[in-house]
Amino acid sequence: MADVSKAAVLLLKDILKSAGGDALKYFPVRLVPALTALITVPVFTRMLTTADYGDFALVTSTVSLIALVATSWINGAIVRFYWAYDKLGRRDDFIGSTVWSLASTLGLAAALALAFGYLFADVLPPGIVRLLPIGVASLAVNNFMLSSLQVYRAANKASAYAILSVATTITATSMSIFFVTVPQLGAYGILLGAVLGNLILFPFNLYHLRKEGSLSPRHLKRDVVNDFAGYGLPLVPAAISSWLLVLADRYIIGFIQTTGEVGLYSVAYGLGDKVMQLIVMPLAITMGPVMIRTFEQQGQDLAQQVQSQFTRYFSMATMPLLFGIAAVARHFMGVFTGAEFREAYPILAIVATAAMLNGLVQIAGTGVALHKRTTITMSNTLTAAAFNIVANIALVPVYGYMAAAYTTVASYLLLLGLTYTRSRPYMAWHIPWFDVGRIVAAAAIMGGAIFVIFGRLPASVGVLAVEVVFGIVVYAVALLALGGLKPDERAFAGELGRAALARLGWRRR
Repeated sequence: MADVSKAAVLLLKDILKSAGGDALKYFPVRLVPALTALITVPVFTRMLTTADYGDFALVTSTVSLIALVATSWINGAIVRFYWAYDKLGRRDDFIGSTVWSLASTLGLAAALALAFGYLFADVLPPGIVRLLPIGVASLAVNNFMLSSLQVYRAANKASAYAILSVATTITATSMSIFFVTVPQLGAYGILLGAVLGNLILFPFNLYHLRKEGSLSPRHLKRDVVNDFAGYGLPLVPAAISSWLLVLADRYIIGFIQTTGEVGLYSVAYGLGDKVMQLIVMPLAITMGPVMIRTFEQQGQDLAQQVQSQFTRYFSMATMPLLFGIAAVARHFMGVFTGAEFREAYPILAIVATAAMLNGLVQIAGTGVALHKRTTITMSNTLTAAAFNIVANIALVPVYGYMAAAYTTVASYLLLLGLTYTRSRPYMAWHIPWFDVGRIVAAAAIMGGAIFVIFGRLPASVGVLAVEVVFGIVVYAVALLALGGLKPDERAFAGELGRAALARLGWRRR
């Protein structure tokens, strides 16, 4: 028994080491959008009015909803079935069915959206109508690129995923900045740049997809599509519900208040979300395929241990970021947004909390995902989304856009509770409570120290930079002092870091 336990520990260590290397490769996928946001937001919030930014936010929100309906059933199935079809030697059928299912559903969705928009052009706001054609183009082009990247994620090809994602982000962002600043096309220029940036990288994406399997329509197979649909269609209502949790409040604010308030809320929401997603998304992207592969090849017991360790590392990475955002929110908005948008700074920490809770939901829901109980995911998210909409309708007229931020957090707390409770019969989530408590205490000490020492200073790049460095040092010292990082874990973290650097091709000279 002891030998088996020792073997399990070694296997767990190897799994986490591999996952850590992949997470580091995925990190630039979130780092680059966050960094580009720190460039684009100061530009866009100085070149666009709050109303123009509000129109942009409403169009992109609508596009994302249509894209979810068209592609979420395929996206979920890609990750779940890649290894199953690889085991059967049917990779060509898998890739061919994926590519042509995406192309056909997105093409149909774009055509319907364009027809609907022109049919109701007389009743839609002029700003929305102006952005409609380029918004539809972004629906088809950008979302094909985004969905096809799931193939590399499912195959654990973190390098291909990261390279294509980062290259697309940089290219699209550069072109958006050009169209906003030189021809001064406003929100239209943001969307135009994104579409052209994706088109430039489109051939490279097809090249890498071809290396995974055939792109021929002959490999669009009915049985593969049926497998995708059987697994993925229950995820469509869940995806719509997730969209409602994140983006429906824009419409409620716009209808009850003004598009200017939509612009204020969207800028602050986007910044808070992007900064927190620096940590949440690399871990979430890594966790899904790692958990599925561990479950399929090693069994549920080891998968539970991996889930528990992911919880610990997730908390260790996200808690200091959350408390740090809360402490520097006013300075952050003062540096990175135009004067018209800065009043929304309290939203940063609230949205970051919601993003962290969403990451915990994904960890908590591992059991239902592994056992293919996607209807549970659907009903959980529908319940939370319904709560979010009702709360927004009741509170936004009284408290304005700040209410939308707080109801988002409340909705994710509800979703986390439902997910935790309903996933336990399939795989219990063992939370290391004492360790998480030490992590929270260390992060709170850091956040409090930043606020007390720097809180009264005026906003500037220098002050913000000092706050970041100071916070990292204080958190590390507090975590060690509170026993949040044990000696064997420090050694393991060192090994993990060296292994990840080696996989990235960085060697000591």
